[in-house]
Amino acid sequence: MECSRQVQVVDGEQQVVSCHLKLAGFDEIQQRRSANYKPNIWQYDFLQSLPTIYNGVEYKLRAENLKENVKDMFVEAKDQLAKLELIDIIRKLGLGDLFAEETHKALQTVVSSMKNNKNGEEEELYMTALRFKLLRLHGYDVSQGMKSNHYL
Repeated sequence: MECSRQVQVVDGEQQVVSCHLKLAGFDEIQQRRSANYKPNIWQYDFLQSLPTIYNGVEYKLRAENLKENVKDMFVEAKDQLAKLELIDIIRKLGLGDLFAEETHKALQTVVSSMKNNKNGEEEELYMTALRFKLLRLHGYDVSQGMKSNHYL
């Protein structure tokens, strides 16, 4: 670190006119250090070629059966809160793409029930917040108003 001063003498006293500090490494461009990570040896094609016991027909049939059970849950969920919780759980499990059509239909019924519910009934905060979150996540234009019946 260097310090250069300009001193001026006025009436026998020294006065500092200017002082400039210059750091030693300030003008140098510092290179970012590399971690030198080696590339992954597990290529995608190699991972896909590994044998698994879950390729059998019985596992595919079980998966299809489980998908049908979840689709039935959408039909059985009559309450708006139950539909919203089911959509949220499926999304959190990472299965939202498998049930995109059912989710879209359920959210359409939620939106239509919101439009029909103009009498201003009080709802609990949990259901209002969950509905707001899910409608926003799925691309619906929902305002952030305080009252639940002023969303759309």
